Amino acid sequence: MPRVVALDCEKKAGRGVMEILNAVEGCSDKRLRTKCKQALYVIDRTLALYKFEEVAFSFNGGKDSTVLLHLLRAACVAGEAKRTIHIGAEESTCLELGKSIRTIYFESPSAFPEIDSFTYETARVYNLEMEILRQDFKSGLSALFKTKPIKAVFLGTRIGDPNAVGQEQFAPSSAGWPPFMRVNPILNWSYRDVWEFLLVCKVPYCKLYDQGYTSIGSVHDTLPNEALSVESHFEQDKSAHNDTASGVAPLKETYRPAYLLRDGRLERAGRLKREKNCKNEVSSNGVLDLHARTEPLFSASVLVVGDEILRGEVEDQSGVLLSKELRAIGWSIRHRAILANDIDSISEEVEQRSNNSDIVSCTSTTFQPCNLY
Repeated sequence: MPRVVALDCEKKAGRGVMEILNAVEGCSDKRLRTKCKQALYVIDRTLALYKFEEVAFSFNGGKDSTVLLHLLRAACVAGEAKRTIHIGAEESTCLELGKSIRTIYFESPSAFPEIDSFTYETARVYNLEMEILRQDFKSGLSALFKTKPIKAVFLGTRIGDPNAVGQEQFAPSSAGWPPFMRVNPILNWSYRDVWEFLLVCKVPYCKLYDQGYTSIGSVHDTLPNEALSVESHFEQDKSAHNDTASGVAPLKETYRPAYLLRDGRLERAGRLKREKNCKNEVSSNGVLDLHARTEPLFSASVLVVGDEILRGEVEDQSGVLLSKELRAIGWSIRHRAILANDIDSISEEVEQRSNNSDIVSCTSTTFQPCNLY
């Protein structure tokens, strides 16, 4: 059964909401202002379609759900009446309610302690009515819905997530799951959008992101992102037991913060693809050694579109170049194919390859490469 965390009701629960909205409105990034306006609209529509007690927010302490938390705060602030919130030249009518939205947190023994600490501290600061579940997502929701029916759940899902395939901003739950509407206000946000929001609005986030983690799962399948690695350095540690007379401790690798990752396509480069990969890691003083891996972490499929290539009029240079670039950053190429300029054939191939590749990248004789999954 779920355990409900009873939190003191604080009048200051909505403190900082207008500062956040003003920060977004005042920033020079038109793209971010547009993304926020669209996300607020999705939240508004959800609150118009469902009663407040029929909706919940799934919070996991990660960067995406942290962004969604503050967008929800903008739409559901402690108050007594409706308020019109301005984002740029447009208006979004958001409900101000005198209570916080129901928040679901799936507590796991394999979660990072920093994630747990950040989640509970966030719940305390923002007066979240948090319900803690100690089951997997499907079983936990089934148990929760028996006692407290929910018709819609706000999720921090983004289009690049593995579970986002086929989803839209409003997506009914899959067959075999409890019936509810998955609401994805930031579905179309990029990695860059997420960090732009967090930094512009100056809101707290889990400190693991400052240690090189860019996508956080469990302690068993998550490592700092090697794309953020900086030159290793020696640490002076007088308490360390060393055989050397200098008292210099072993090399320690350091990482830049997650918001400095230039290529958002590498967001999940620190996530081990399969659980069995954890057993293949070489452990040194309890720290997994990514450099000791014998196989790539991720796989890709490269699709090249062009009737000219099929007719033999031009050579497939872009597909070869893209394959080399992916291999250069540690990816394995699972499949490469040349397709005709037919949207149905392309869509079918992308869907098929998405099932066994971490990314499907499509290029042609005319256009620049683009990642479709």
